[in-house]
Amino acid sequence: MIFNPADSRPLYHQLAALLREQIRSGELVPGAQIPTETELAERHATSRNTVRLALNLLRNEGLLVSKRGLGSFVRSEPPMKYYASLTGSRGKRLEANRQRDTFAQQIEAQGKTPRQVSATEVVAADDEIAAHLALQPGQPVGVRRRVMYVDEEPLQLGDSYYPLDIVEGSKIMAAADVVEGTDQVLEDLGHVPTRYEDEITWRMPTAEESAKLHLAPGVPVGRLLRTTFDQQERPIEVYLVILPADRHVLLYDVSAE
Repeated sequence: MIFNPADSRPLYHQLAALLREQIRSGELVPGAQIPTETELAERHATSRNTVRLALNLLRNEGLLVSKRGLGSFVRSEPPMKYYASLTGSRGKRLEANRQRDTFAQQIEAQGKTPRQVSATEVVAADDEIAAHLALQPGQPVGVRRRVMYVDEEPLQLGDSYYPLDIVEGSKIMAAADVVEGTDQVLEDLGHVPTRYEDEITWRMPTAEESAKLHLAPGVPVGRLLRTTFDQQERPIEVYLVILPADRHVLLYDVSAE
């Protein structure tokens, strides 16, 4: 490769663009090992630091994965599709006859095995959670914290906050997996989820999030905050989910009516 002196992009961006095109064209197939930094530096007459920066860029985009002691490989699996408009779908819950929550259904539909590890506690609502639940800051709320796994790899973090007067003593406040889904439990408690409001932002992860999700350096996360309303327009849940950007495609089905 001869770098284009008329190209204003840094050399590592130019090298990343070349490798990216090789991946997208199929020249570098899923699962293929990328040449070593030394080999790429010699092949493209550049420094190992330029190569390292280019590979890091592609890792952050989710195109490459690193295997300790082995090198870099083209990602074999496509990012998981997160059907945000179906998560919490009452129709999907009823189709599953109360036996699978919608997260599990989505993952299984993509040929993967889902698993969740949950913990519960009662905390004082901070300003953001209190505002979304129409409570006063400092009021106690029930929290269900989950790490969601796909094929034993961490995929998402999800924290759900509830008015304590609704969920106290219910399945939601037990650490055991709620097989039918928390929306079904809310409905059984007399609070039928009828609509959702989503707020989506992007940022760099916290140290705790990086550790729990096994994130590579430089990988950003999506932060989806969903407020659920019942048939009386009362906010009954705030669901805060952290989605690694290199592992997800966020999908919405929006009616044109």
